Amino acid sequence: MPPKPRIRIPVHVLVYTIGFLPGAAYAYHWYKNAPTDEEFEEELRKNYSHNIEKSRDKREQMSTFLQNIKDPNSDQQKKMDQILLGGRGQIVRVHAVDEKIYGTEEAVKLQKEAQQKAKKGKRKRKKKKRSNAEDEGELENGQQISHVKQSVAAVAVVGALAAGASFFLGGKRSQ
Repeated sequence: MPPKPRIRIPVHVLVYTIGFLPGAAYAYHWYKNAPTDEEFEEELRKNYSHNIEKSRDKREQMSTFLQNIKDPNSDQQKKMDQILLGGRGQIVRVHAVDEKIYGTEEAVKLQKEAQQKAKKGKRKRKKKKRSNAEDEGELENGQQISHVKQSVAAVAVVGALAAGASFFLGGKRSQ
């Protein structure tokens, strides 16, 4: 009989350790042989100088654009105002205001009448919807009961099939 080993290592720990070793070895190699920051920056300048120059130019353009936007008297701000106003050059009211009655009692009366007309229109629409729904509800009341019966029967059939399948296939209940 062979002697008992002093140290027992589970198999899964051994497998994971063996799988982990190449990655750890590469990381250690890269850590020791990685280029310094100066070398890395030199390589970037050599290979990607045109991208760096474009990025600097775009950054300068963006900063000047934002500075011009902050200044209310700049040409850039005037262009943005024209764009935001849709080329009209000035803001125009969309709805008409009668200046003769604006702010008078007559205007208040007209406003109240318009609000009452709007409320009456809404009430009529609601009444029509309610009457249509009640008529349909009376006609479908018998149909609704039959739908409920069909749903209960379908659930019972599916439950019986599931119980039979678990019994015949030897399935165990989950715990």
